[in-house]
Amino acid sequence: MRALVTGGAGFIGSYLIPDLLERGGEVVAFDLARDPASLAPVAGRITYVQGDLGDTADLYRVMARQRITDVFHLGALLAGPCEDDPLRGFRVNFQSTQVLLDACAALGVRRFVFLSSIAVFGRDVSEPVADDAVKNPETVYGQTKLAAEHLLHWYARRRGLDTRAVRFTWVFGPGRTTGITALYSSLILDAIARGEPVEVPNPEERGDWLYVRDAVKAIRLVWEAENPGQRIFNIAGGAHSIREVVEIAWRLRPEARVTLVAGGANQSPYPAAYDDRAAREQLGWKPTYAIDAAVREHLETVAARR
Repeated sequence: MRALVTGGAGFIGSYLIPDLLERGGEVVAFDLARDPASLAPVAGRITYVQGDLGDTADLYRVMARQRITDVFHLGALLAGPCEDDPLRGFRVNFQSTQVLLDACAALGVRRFVFLSSIAVFGRDVSEPVADDAVKNPETVYGQTKLAAEHLLHWYARRRGLDTRAVRFTWVFGPGRTTGITALYSSLILDAIARGEPVEVPNPEERGDWLYVRDAVKAIRLVWEAENPGQRIFNIAGGAHSIREVVEIAWRLRPEARVTLVAGGANQSPYPAAYDDRAAREQLGWKPTYAIDAAVREHLETVAARR
């Protein structure tokens, strides 16, 4: 297996790539970063290609030259930049998916795994949100992910390509610094681990917390599955309020200087709870980390890096 990981220098990519290497795979990491520190621990064991997801030539070039057998398409323009420049969001997120799928079909790539998002759902659905719930994204980012999901089905139906995807919830863990949900998950825990004061304006907001190592586990399971009954799966960790998670962190770090602002409004444009029964039944998915264990590991890891 020679895998292409787009967005390889990003948060989830930096955890997925070591996992693939440990399982004997060869990895080609593709990212816009010139010299990514996140991949320094594996730099001598991978092929790194600097490129732009918005550049069709860069994508075709890496596919043609690197003899890719499997693709893990993690790279994307995040929600904030997509709202600022919707056309660029579709060019980077949707067009890159189409180009990669086209190249995969032409080159006989074995399997294409796509990182979708709960952003495909709006807040107008019943919770817990099922895989097949109505999809009415409230952000341009969610629109690009939903359009890409449709592409996966089309390429499977018309070109015979084995396409699969996972929809992640609030992925948190050491190293997550960007994205809407990082503001009220990873960055709060980072501040606590470093002994920095932090104010939480929305402590009663609930979301589904998925630890990054469990996210990698889900990617591996959807990639390895033989003939799953569907192509795209919700993946959930567990629904908790921000207050609940901060209180876990407080028990571990009683000295933490956290201010919880009463009456703060919810900030997430996504539903809070998700039904991932299909992934559990068809992929054998279930989280390894309970929320307490995930918070403990997050705090210990970040504190050790100080």
